[in-house]
Amino acid sequence: MRSLIALGLVGCANAAPGKPITKVELGEQLFNDTRLSEPAGQSCADCHDAKLAFTDPENDRVSAGVIRERFGVRNAPTAMYASFVPPLHRDAHTQSMVGGLFWDGRADSLETQALSPLTNPLEMNNPDRGAVVAKIRRYYGRQFHDVFGKDALTDEATALAHLGDAIAAFERTSGFAPFSSKYDRYLAGTVELAAAEARGLAIFEDPARGNCASCHPSRPGPDGSPPLFTNFSYANIGLPRFADSPFYMLPTALNPDGAAFIDRGLAKTTGDPRDDGLFRVPTLRNIAKTSPYGHNGYMRRLDEMIELLAGTCLRPGTCNPPAPEVVANAQRVRTGTTLSKQDIADLLAFLRTLDDE
Repeated sequence: MRSLIALGLVGCANAAPGKPITKVELGEQLFNDTRLSEPAGQSCADCHDAKLAFTDPENDRVSAGVIRERFGVRNAPTAMYASFVPPLHRDAHTQSMVGGLFWDGRADSLETQALSPLTNPLEMNNPDRGAVVAKIRRYYGRQFHDVFGKDALTDEATALAHLGDAIAAFERTSGFAPFSSKYDRYLAGTVELAAAEARGLAIFEDPARGNCASCHPSRPGPDGSPPLFTNFSYANIGLPRFADSPFYMLPTALNPDGAAFIDRGLAKTTGDPRDDGLFRVPTLRNIAKTSPYGHNGYMRRLDEMIELLAGTCLRPGTCNPPAPEVVANAQRVRTGTTLSKQDIADLLAFLRTLDDE
């Protein structure tokens, strides 16, 4: 796995000779280190590749673990702009859940999220947290002492807290949130949108047509902060189950339900039936680069995802799509207006302006 320094996204990955390593530099090393899985061979970067907006380069719809016969049930989301996601909470006004990392909101911070894949048998497969700490002591003892002090690795809980802290510090660097898209420059008044892009923006923001901005706000905040193209809410967009998912073929010890497995999403985190089948609304920044789409990678193409959301019937198979995996709370049709082929082309043109350059 190439270091991000080779891609010009962050500063030097290694401290200069005689200069103590920084927390960010340590975090980058940990993010890219394939020795931290069991067996060695997978790093955070294997599912969050900088060249593809920090998403999974293998594009297998659902993400593979270090043991290649094992797959998760979900598509790894982008790590870009994740530092802006608030902790999971119930909004006092709407009484809906908001925030939280992963598709189901089960991690409240980057620090917590960074630790979870390390001991997941479908990801980096360490048998327990003690095994992770043993590797940190073996490979990073000096660096942890330089950054966090001589007591950095004295006990398991402290060592893991520092591990999450370092990776989170790296994920908060500008390479993960550059705000460098054409749309950002449009908002700054330095470029104009092309005709198709401008039409797509109008559809995106029109409540009677695309209605996309209702979940993916597209305008700067009251303080002038750039839009993140998510309101961090949860929705069941009616995505069908991915019937060919290799997750269903896993042995009973890893997937007791086999092909009958139903992904309950947020409800698994909260235990609340109101959250059944809901998944966190993702950012649309870099959306054209982050195929496949949906929590289970059901849609490979962005235009197909738009058609599903809009209830538009433009090709064989889209008129009567399979039933949602979770029927409860499903909301497939967002507006009463059917989008035309040109409307969808214009929306695609606009969405490409959200790619960081």
